[in-house]
Amino acid sequence: MKNLNTFSSVTERDIDFVLLEELNTSEQFANWLVTRVTGIPSQNQPIGAWHSVSDNVLGESDLVFIYESDDSSHQAVLIENKVDAPAQPKQAARYEQRGKEGVENGDWVDFSTCLVAPQKYLEATSEIYQSQISYEEIMAYFACGSNPRGMYKAKLIKSAIDKQRRGYKSTVSNEMTNFAQRYLEYVQKHHPQLNPEKAKPRAAGNTWIRFYPIPNDKMTQIVHQIYGNVVKIMLFNQAAKFDFISEQIAPHTDDNVSMYISGKSVIIEAGVPDIDPIAQQFDDVIFEIKEAIEIALRLKRILLAIKN
Repeated sequence: MKNLNTFSSVTERDIDFVLLEELNTSEQFANWLVTRVTGIPSQNQPIGAWHSVSDNVLGESDLVFIYESDDSSHQAVLIENKVDAPAQPKQAARYEQRGKEGVENGDWVDFSTCLVAPQKYLEATSEIYQSQISYEEIMAYFACGSNPRGMYKAKLIKSAIDKQRRGYKSTVSNEMTNFAQRYLEYVQKHHPQLNPEKAKPRAAGNTWIRFYPIPNDKMTQIVHQIYGNVVKIMLFNQAAKFDFISEQIAPHTDDNVSMYISGKSVIIEAGVPDIDPIAQQFDDVIFEIKEAIEIALRLKRILLAIKN
């Protein structure tokens, strides 16, 4: 028996229940998670966590955790948990929509979205959540206590990580991969100041082209959301500064640029021409690409006005 694996197979549901138990029974773990999600040291009062919270139109959240913040308001963390399953189309966007619906319904005052998955999965995904927590971090949290219960849970998380390493294979689209590679190479050659992301294999739905205009700042991005026909600045965890940012950018914008809050983030976006990266070749839409890049460069100038 000692030669057998403790777990014959670990599923996402197994990890769901580990997180659900900890969020409902361990104030220490709950505050650790909130600290990781918000980037602010947390000593908040947990209200509760729920599994598989569904909406007939907007779909399902794997976990919803609600806590009472320092100002006594209810805040929520909507958690998507992944071991090795590919992301569903617009999954992160639906988490945002469910979070906004919770605000409108009075379930919470504000919310964050969080993707929990093995590090390799996080590195490969194109879905943008407000925060990410790797299985490796959670495993280290459980292991640091050196008690049998914590070590058991760390071992369970380790089994899920190993499963992902053995079995995760994304459905790669040659068309999308080639289009994105040509796009990113073009930007790197002609507009390196946008600091484009590295090219990598992509699924057909992975159509966001990301730029990191401020080196080493992953919380500030410019994104060409191809199927959304927009280029946008994404300022993660900056919603509290919305009014200040709005005043800063006002002299640099016009009716073609819009600004709004999405969860805890501030979005500044402008429309761009329609492109179909699967049906069209890069060279066939080079003029549309150039127009989108010009918008990205303009948004970077706006961004620098904010940062300065």
